[in-house]
Amino acid sequence: MVSYKYKNSFIFGGKVLIFKEYMAKIKDIPKIDRPRERFLQKGPDALSKSDLLAILLGSGIKGKNVQKLAQQIIKRFGKNFLNITVDDLQDISGIGQAKALQIVSAISLVKRFHEESAAIDIIIKNSKDVLSVVYDLQDKKKEYLVCLYLNARNALIKKEIISVGLLDKSLVHPREIFHPAIELNSASIILVHNHPTGDPNPSEKDRIVVERIAQAGEIMGISVTDFLITAKNGSHSFYGSLKNVTDVDYVAEGVQARLFDLMELERPSYEIAAETIKENYFYIPQTKENHVQLHNRRYIGGKSKLIDWIFSIIKEECKGDCFADVFAGTGVVSAVAAKHFKKIILNDFLHSNYVIYQAFFGKGEWDKNKIDSIIKDFNNISAEDLDDNYFSDNFGGKYFSKNSSKIIGFIRESIEKNKKNLTGREYFMLIASLLYSIDKIANTVGHYDAYFKKDQLSDDFFMRPIDPIETQEVFIFQEDTNALAKKIKADIAYIDPPYNSRQYSRFYHVLETLTKWNKPELYGVALKPAPENMSDYCTTSAKDKFAELVNDIDARYLVVSYNNTYDSKSSSSKNKITLQEIEKILKLKGKTKVFEKKHKHFNAGNTNFDNHKEYLFVTKVSHA
Repeated sequence: MVSYKYKNSFIFGGKVLIFKEYMAKIKDIPKIDRPRERFLQKGPDALSKSDLLAILLGSGIKGKNVQKLAQQIIKRFGKNFLNITVDDLQDISGIGQAKALQIVSAISLVKRFHEESAAIDIIIKNSKDVLSVVYDLQDKKKEYLVCLYLNARNALIKKEIISVGLLDKSLVHPREIFHPAIELNSASIILVHNHPTGDPNPSEKDRIVVERIAQAGEIMGISVTDFLITAKNGSHSFYGSLKNVTDVDYVAEGVQARLFDLMELERPSYEIAAETIKENYFYIPQTKENHVQLHNRRYIGGKSKLIDWIFSIIKEECKGDCFADVFAGTGVVSAVAAKHFKKIILNDFLHSNYVIYQAFFGKGEWDKNKIDSIIKDFNNISAEDLDDNYFSDNFGGKYFSKNSSKIIGFIRESIEKNKKNLTGREYFMLIASLLYSIDKIANTVGHYDAYFKKDQLSDDFFMRPIDPIETQEVFIFQEDTNALAKKIKADIAYIDPPYNSRQYSRFYHVLETLTKWNKPELYGVALKPAPENMSDYCTTSAKDKFAELVNDIDARYLVVSYNNTYDSKSSSSKNKITLQEIEKILKLKGKTKVFEKKHKHFNAGNTNFDNHKEYLFVTKVSHA
């Protein structure tokens, strides 16, 4: 008789005989070798990890005793055992929710007691110390925001998970972070955020959240020492990158280090030695009657009322033929410069401003009668004859009346559909005329961060054409200024960067949406699209970006506009760079003069304070 052996079976006499592998039950093991008995007799150190887990499990499953089950779990998760989840355990055959909860709860309990008992002795000196405390975040499959609360010696008081899920400034409220800090009498905090993707580089949302939390910390008087991003491929420290170092120790000695220099140890002096001058009159190009003028815009930081002062200084201090306006804004400075310089360079990264520059300053062909005729036809449109459209559905009854919005949306759609029948210049001129015309009637304080709630809005839309400005030679860009600085050369570079946290792309989002006409999904009460064109000059990295720009731009003279909005009631209106920092950075390039002028600025929010001044820094660049 021949038999053939297969796994768990024999073929014998033509019949398959199945057998079950013998598996010893825990009760069949001699008592001295059972985990519980060995623990009681010899203590926990005499047991392996799987033996300890077997005691916790209590019993095995069908076909597998408790020791084998424990060994399987330990082998499967290895060094990651302390980060095990209920879902992970339930993937093991025979492990139900009750056993999974039992194991995870035990691990969490031990970790909690360990952290609380060890925290007194943990001193956070640098980012490496932080990462050692939050080592488990790297392998998390979801995004976590963790806060470390420190005392005045930088000793860890408590580690707490603030949120789980996508990091978003609308979801992470400062109260969740600073309420425990107050209860714990914490001197400072450090925040840690993980990127499950493995990429430690900060996203735009990260930057926005960091800035928001830092501002809240400033108000609360609790220093935000650092914000770290950790991932499998490395880490990113906002503190370290802004200090231009790779490994930096945090300052303790009873006073915490500051994030982005927002938390000043001493109140800074905002004044700076400056000269005054006698102003001359400089002509702003006037347009024809019933036509739109370039400076007829409500715009944060617009310089139309400072033109005489700015150019009186430039004429006295600077020489050359090429004028670069690298943060052109309304473009009014370039409009005056066009009368005094042969070559003009304009730049701004807003889509609406780029179209406006092309309309007013561009060199393409256009037919005045054609433009006037088209606009006349637009003004004869009746809202009653129109259906609702993207613009009226979103902005009607809010930023504009319902009827005006229907006409505005219809006009913009008509311009786009008939683009092939227009020259490039005519296309830009019609859009620019529309932008200026809606700005005249917008139900806002001058920007589009909010609108007035009114029961009734006037149907007062009327479109007027623009009248272009003559230039000898003009170059128009829509680029990040710091990137453009590496490509251009000018005699005079006029630099008028954003001053505070208010992003221009968000303040003028309605104009941006109307210009691009890509009909994006809009969010929030203000109906803003997803963020784009966010300027670093509106963040706490402004000083570093300004220093980079000054270093890279090729010009004989640098003329920098800035004001002294440091004591604003609104934290978002406070300037990001001190006057002293600007002067110090410019002096590295050459001899620098500073001029000042009292000026009632354009107030679109809660930004009033006494003694408001505008400053103009003029640097004659020293070439090596």
